[in-house]
Amino acid sequence: MKIYGTTTSPFVRRVMVVATELKEPIELVNTATDAGTKELEKVSPIRLVPVAVVDGETLFDSRSIHTWLLANRGTWGTWDSRENNLVNAIDAALHSILDLFYLRRDGVVIEGNAYEKRQLDRADAIFEWLGTQVSKGSFTGGFGLPELSLICALDWMEFRKAYPIENAAGVESVRTRWRDRPSLVSTRPHT
Repeated sequence: MKIYGTTTSPFVRRVMVVATELKEPIELVNTATDAGTKELEKVSPIRLVPVAVVDGETLFDSRSIHTWLLANRGTWGTWDSRENNLVNAIDAALHSILDLFYLRRDGVVIEGNAYEKRQLDRADAIFEWLGTQVSKGSFTGGFGLPELSLICALDWMEFRKAYPIENAAGVESVRTRWRDRPSLVSTRPHT
């Protein structure tokens, strides 16, 4: 499987972990380089990572790639409406923080404005809700997509210093529980 993306992207990392868990070989096209970006532009009109090319198919978005991997390469984790809600919530928090990160990185002054406040409030509310889900036992099953999504989001936020991780203290036990899993250790973001 050829994956287009960066080693720091939480969405690319999710795909790489699932592929690793399923023992699917990975060839990474690093889109952090100009050459990698040009390659991405050739295969994807939406130009978002991850993109995968596997068995002659081009797949956009981590969820599409996960769906394909599970349908064609084996079973990993479970998937039901409860887990879908957890992943949707995690993704919403992550997208809020990603938006703020990229605006700041591109030099847009957002500190103290209403947009920044709404995005941070949204992430805080989601992590608070996720903390209640941890307390209710929603994350006590095996290592599946909700756990993976949460860990990748928290690791990225901490790596980029994009969100005060202490605001997500209610979900830290999930990350702690799976921290040493080989597929997570080998894909952890670093410079």
